[in-house]
Amino acid sequence: MKELEPFTPEQKKYLHDLVQSLDLQAVWQGEGSQGAAEAPSVYGTPFEDLCKEERLKLERHPWDLYPVLERHATEGRMPDPGDTFLFKHQGLFNVAPAQPGFMCRLRIPACKLRGDQLGKLGDIAEDLAGGYAHVTTRGNLQIREVPPENILAVLTALYDAGLTSKGSGADSVRNITCPPTAGFDRDELADLSRYAVALHHHILNTRDLHGIPRKFNIAFDGGGSASVVGDTNDICFVAAKPAAGSAFEKGVYCRILLGGITGHGDFAQDCGFAILPEQTISTAVAMLRVFVEHGNRSNRKRARLKYLLEEWGVEKFCAKVQEKLDFELLRAPAGTFELRKAVDRQGHIGVHPQSQKGLFYIGVALPVGLLQPAQMRGLAEIAMRHGNNDIRLTVWQNLLIPHIPKDRVEQAVSEIQFLGLETKASSFAAGTVACTGRFGCRYASSNTKEHAAVIVGRLQKRFQLDTPINIHLTGCVNSCAQHYIGDIGLLGASIGEGDNAEEAYQVFVGGGSDNEPRLARFLAGPVPAREIADFLEHVVSAYLEHRKRGQSFEQFTRTLDEKRLQEVFLTPAKIEAFR
Repeated sequence: MKELEPFTPEQKKYLHDLVQSLDLQAVWQGEGSQGAAEAPSVYGTPFEDLCKEERLKLERHPWDLYPVLERHATEGRMPDPGDTFLFKHQGLFNVAPAQPGFMCRLRIPACKLRGDQLGKLGDIAEDLAGGYAHVTTRGNLQIREVPPENILAVLTALYDAGLTSKGSGADSVRNITCPPTAGFDRDELADLSRYAVALHHHILNTRDLHGIPRKFNIAFDGGGSASVVGDTNDICFVAAKPAAGSAFEKGVYCRILLGGITGHGDFAQDCGFAILPEQTISTAVAMLRVFVEHGNRSNRKRARLKYLLEEWGVEKFCAKVQEKLDFELLRAPAGTFELRKAVDRQGHIGVHPQSQKGLFYIGVALPVGLLQPAQMRGLAEIAMRHGNNDIRLTVWQNLLIPHIPKDRVEQAVSEIQFLGLETKASSFAAGTVACTGRFGCRYASSNTKEHAAVIVGRLQKRFQLDTPINIHLTGCVNSCAQHYIGDIGLLGASIGEGDNAEEAYQVFVGGGSDNEPRLARFLAGPVPAREIADFLEHVVSAYLEHRKRGQSFEQFTRTLDEKRLQEVFLTPAKIEAFR
C-alpha cells in the first residue's frame, strides 16, 4: 500500500476551518456515554467553571435568536435577563430603567456610510424609534427608544438599506474602525478601509466568530493625519514604511498593535511583527480564533485579549497565530519602520483639501454626537448632491462629507448651517466626547452629554486656545468615552446615597493617544456635577498661566510630578478636600 503523503499547509487550514464551521463549542469529555454526559466543556473550560454568560451562549447560540425576537415583537414585551444578554448580540439593548424600549446599535464597517443610508436611518429613527440618533466613539450609530413591537420592523428596514445591527454588542467583534479620511487623506500611506469592510463581512458570515469570550475591538490605521485612536483596540493594523537601512523591501506594510484596553490601564503595543496589507484579514481571523479557543470563559473581568497576552506573553500568542496562517509573520524589531506623522487633532472638523486635486471634505460638528432625523436627511441630500453619496463617521462623534468640488464647498457649508449644524468648532468642542450617560444607560452615574454641553459652553466663552484640549466624559468604569486618553477625563461618580445621591465626577488629566500615548492621572474627585464647569475653568486657567508658549495641555502635564500636579491645578482648599 502506498504511504499517504502528509497534509499540505493549505489542506491543514481547510480542515481546521471545516471543523470550526461546525461550531463544535461543547466538547464532551470522559470515557463512555455516562462519563461524556457528565462533563461537557467549552474549548477546555469545564461546564461547572463557565460563567453564566457562557452557559447562556452554550444553551442557545446568539445567531439562533430570531424566533425569540419574533415572539417578543408579536407580544410587545421586553426580554428577561438571560435573553437581554443574548439580544445584545443582535444589536438590541434593553437600557431600562434609563429609557423605555431598546437601543439599537448598528455596525458601520470602516465608519463609511452612504448618504442615502443616512437618510433612511433618519426615517427609521423618526417612524420606528425615539426620533433621534447618536454617533458613537467607534464611528458608529445608535438609534434609541425602539418599542419592543418595532424591533423586527427596525431590523428589516436596516437590511433593506444594506445595513445591520448584528454583532454590535455583548461578546462580539465590535464595529471595525478606520480613520474617517481613508482614501482621501493627503498624508495617508495606504487606504486600508477595504480590508476593514472585508473583515466585517467575513466575521458576520462565520458562525464560530460570534459568542467569543468577550467583546473585541479591531481598527485599521492608514498612517494619515486623522486619528482612529488605534492604540485603544485589541488589534490595530497600522500602515508603515520601512526606515532607511531596514532589511524590509520598499513598500507599505502593516505593523500589528495588540492588547489595547485603556479602561483596564493598557494601550495596544507593537507586537514586533508586520504583514502586508492584503494579509490583514487572515491575520485578524487567526488572532480571533486563538482568542476564541484560549480566552477566559470563567471570569468575565479577565476575558479580554490583554489578559491572554499577560498570561502567555506576546511571543507565544503570535506563535499560536502563526500555526493558523499559510504565510510568515515578518519579524519587525524596533526601528524597522519610519515614525508615523503627527495626527491633526482637529482634522475632523471644518473644510480640508483631499489628496484628489480640486476636491475637499467638510467635517461637521455634532453636539456630542446628536442627530435629528431632519438633519440626517439633510446631510444625506448634501452628500448626494454635492459629493459622491459618501459620509464618514468619526470616533470623535462627528461626521465628514467628502469629495466636494471646490466651487461647491461654500454652498455645502451654507446648507449644513441651515440644518442647525456647524463646520467650525472651538478647541474644546472639536475634541469633547461623551458616552450616553444616565440619560440612556443604566450603568451611568451622571448625565454626561448634558454636562458636556455646559462645560464646553462655559470654557469656549472664556478661553481662546492655540492648541486643542480634548475632554472625555464617561458615565461609569466601563469607560465607553475612554476618559483615560483625554487631556481631561471625567469619570461619572456620585456623592451620598439613595435619594440624597448627587451626580459627580472623578477628574483625570494628561491623557493622550497616537503619537503621545499616555494614561491620564487622577487629579481630584468626586467633584459635584453642579461645580464641574467652574472646576475645569480653574484647571484651564492654571494651564494657560503656567505653561510655556505653544505647549499643549498633554505636554504641560507631563512635566508635573504628582505633588506639582495638584499644586498647579487645585487651590489649597481643594487639595485638602480631596485627600
